[in-house]
Amino acid sequence: MAESTVVPNGAPVFAFRMWRREWGSAEWLPASRLLVRVSDGGDAVPAQLSWMTEDGTQSSLGFSPDMASCYGHRRTTGGDVVEMRGELDHRREYPDGAGGQEFDTEAEEAGGRRPAGRLRLLIDDGGEAPVRWAAWQERSGDACSVALRSVSPSGNADVGDLVSAVWASAEHRDAGEVAANLVDASTRKWFAPHSRASLEFRLTRPVAVDRYVLTSANDAPDRDPAAWTLRGSADGQTWRTLDVRSGQSFAGRHQPRAYRIADPGAYDHYRLDITANHGSPHLQLQAVRLLAGGSGGFVGYRRRAGHAPVAYRGTRVAQAPPGPPPVDAPEPGSPPSPRTRGSRPAEWEEWRPGGSWLPLGGSLSMESLTSPSGRFTVLHSVYEPSLAVRDNVTRERVWVSDSPSSNMVCLGPDGDLVAWDHQGSRVWSTGTGWLGVRRLEMRDSGELALTGADGAVVWSSGTPQVSAASGAGHRTAARGSTMRRGESLYGQSLTSDDRSTVLFHDGRVARLILRGRTSHWDRFYDQENILVLDDDGFLRSRTPDGAVVEEIAGPGAELTVVRGAAELRDETGAVVWASAGRSTRPAPVREPAMPPNDDLAAWFGALVGEGRGYCVAVVRDGDPEEVLRRTGVAPDAVLRSTWRGLARHRDTVRPDEGTVVAAIAVGPDVLLVSDDPALPVAELAPSVVALHRPPGGSGFGGTFSIHRDGGLVTELRDDPRRRKGTKVAEVAAALDDIVHELHRHELVFRASGAIPSAADLGGTLLGGVLAPARSPSATRPAEPALTVAEYDGMNPLVIRTDFTDEDAWQRVIEELRTPWFEDDPVDPYLISEPRYAGASTERVLQDVRAAMPDPDLPGAIFIADGTTMREADHPLLAVTTEWDGEPFEEDEEEFVTQFRLRPDAAVEISTNLGLGNMDFDDFAGDGVYERMV
Repeated sequence: MAESTVVPNGAPVFAFRMWRREWGSAEWLPASRLLVRVSDGGDAVPAQLSWMTEDGTQSSLGFSPDMASCYGHRRTTGGDVVEMRGELDHRREYPDGAGGQEFDTEAEEAGGRRPAGRLRLLIDDGGEAPVRWAAWQERSGDACSVALRSVSPSGNADVGDLVSAVWASAEHRDAGEVAANLVDASTRKWFAPHSRASLEFRLTRPVAVDRYVLTSANDAPDRDPAAWTLRGSADGQTWRTLDVRSGQSFAGRHQPRAYRIADPGAYDHYRLDITANHGSPHLQLQAVRLLAGGSGGFVGYRRRAGHAPVAYRGTRVAQAPPGPPPVDAPEPGSPPSPRTRGSRPAEWEEWRPGGSWLPLGGSLSMESLTSPSGRFTVLHSVYEPSLAVRDNVTRERVWVSDSPSSNMVCLGPDGDLVAWDHQGSRVWSTGTGWLGVRRLEMRDSGELALTGADGAVVWSSGTPQVSAASGAGHRTAARGSTMRRGESLYGQSLTSDDRSTVLFHDGRVARLILRGRTSHWDRFYDQENILVLDDDGFLRSRTPDGAVVEEIAGPGAELTVVRGAAELRDETGAVVWASAGRSTRPAPVREPAMPPNDDLAAWFGALVGEGRGYCVAVVRDGDPEEVLRRTGVAPDAVLRSTWRGLARHRDTVRPDEGTVVAAIAVGPDVLLVSDDPALPVAELAPSVVALHRPPGGSGFGGTFSIHRDGGLVTELRDDPRRRKGTKVAEVAAALDDIVHELHRHELVFRASGAIPSAADLGGTLLGGVLAPARSPSATRPAEPALTVAEYDGMNPLVIRTDFTDEDAWQRVIEELRTPWFEDDPVDPYLISEPRYAGASTERVLQDVRAAMPDPDLPGAIFIADGTTMREADHPLLAVTTEWDGEPFEEDEEEFVTQFRLRPDAAVEISTNLGLGNMDFDDFAGDGVYERMV
């Protein structure tokens, strides 16, 4: 026998390089390779093989006695006839089950049907269509012919009749454009208001789908999927990647396209993660068909040499799905390992910033990971490219993501690596949510990989083709928080141990950044450069060829990034240079360490979905089941599932209006999470710390509150602005620790002492679904509400409350319209309604706030009252809309709510507040404010 690939069960797999020759041509052209395996228990060697695929292509080959070559012909679906020839490829190896099938067989002989052994059949000609029938004759003289049947009840390839449920991460229910349309016989489509989405199909039993068909919808080609990953699962939790496609397009509308799965397995869950389209913010498809080829069994005949043919049939043998073993997971409903209050989650214990890997829940914001050998670095940047892998020997980028500019990338609790912009919106992701991802690794091969608990790769950037450069003259890349003599930064970063401060270098720009604040030390060179701590101890910037660009400081033994600064230290640890004096640095953070606010915002944003509001609360000294009961979840309605499972349950039982609530034990406390941004929490326990974040907006702000015995002790909110109870001990200490008062996510956990875990949030939760709260009956206002229409947000909004002097009012209007910057005209929005005559400032403010909810609300309104009309300069009263018009309480921080200004200065104030360039109190002073420009 000729040399072949022998698989573990003893059946040989013959791999042939193939060529084809068109009719009338003398030239042989390369064709797809051919894999052949035929065995019914022995080492069968075929002499002749014929087969037909589902698309109608018919092929027939004869093999040389030593199996070194083959020759034959093929009739294509279009009717063309071509010659085929092949040569055995001795260099290729193919695993057992590589597209093949196994059958338990019976032969009908005298006396009835009898077991006839196991038939192993593999015919892979590189085409998308599966084999429908095959016939062969062996060298021994035995012959066989089989016609394959699908596993679906109908016997057809389409297993749509086995689909019991379809789920989508997003759909357009109001228009009836839902996921269920994908598997019915209509031309109705599925539509999602996002450019990325996931679809999941649940089957009544495991099926080895070997092809699938996507059909484009009726309009808008830019909504067509362009890239996706198909995955299979036996339990809906652990997923295996079956097929990855990119750069796909459809020739027209209602156009089906078939795709082949090279290595199928038997699964009852299939998931299609769409990661890109053709430019639209929306997605759509008309149909998704799952096809199972001929895996249901076969009928045919078998003829042994010298004997008559007999009836021959087979039943497909279910094989264990190939791929990595399942990820170990806790038993359903088992709680996470107990932690005391303030103890660190397990995933943090062995991880340090600036290493080669990132744990679940970790992030990169102008930070890097460097492979263990130092050869490769992945760097996140706010500049383009946003995420890229660089070869530190050649200094060339070997992989660049297609992510647009972003503020950070975060590996969320669900295992999806997501890029978030400054507004808290997703701009890119790997589409790996709920696939068992546990960490992100920068490998020595140059591959950036997301891996599961067992180390199996779930997503990869791919392994680049790089030279085996020795790295002569190459400096060692610094990592962690310290750069030592002889080390350098070029497209890398150093991060302080508390993660607060980053020294960032992208090849041109060097910046020291305190997370949440702007840089206080930076270097913007006009040429490519390397930041080096030379062997003589001097910190220098050099060109790639070694020329000195700048000598920054020295000599020293190491450069270390600490909270708020970079310090060059000598051998004794004494500081010889620092980027900032100690008096200007923030105070050290109290233990325990907390994830940064951006990370926490990304965690909860990943759970509840982009743009949705939510509530996060820490219920002190509570029990998860009791807390859920108090929120309104009946004991018999409590579920143990992931957040995704709870959301899918909500979509089933209350698809239009229900909210999800989940409880997690964190030491003696309970972390409560809900996608209801108005969830009442004050009376859940004697002590509750909470954040209510409204829909939309960024990861900053929201309403922070502390409740004790049902009463409000502390409240920090922004619209309207309120700072109540900031001197409460735990609040004051937490505010001293955080970088910015708007970092409310971090504030919740610092004030409560609880430390959340991304692994816990992404694991099994205790939760349920709440019915929507009843809306209070509307009360008719005593008089018509104020209407503010077509206000542009920049020009001053002026309300008149004094009607005693019409001439004075006209002079006010004239001054308001005084041209401003570069003589641009000013067009104030004027409200002159007699019903506001003598109205108080509080009433006017409250009416405007009611008429113009955020984000249309201007930063200030201007009132023309009696003082305006009487005084010579007609000073208007500026009132901040951050105030709600209510008096300040004793434990509430007061802020500037109003001041006087000349009318021509109103446009300067309204414009700068509208642009966010200045705050209201920046304009307030002791006298009447006058125009600066």
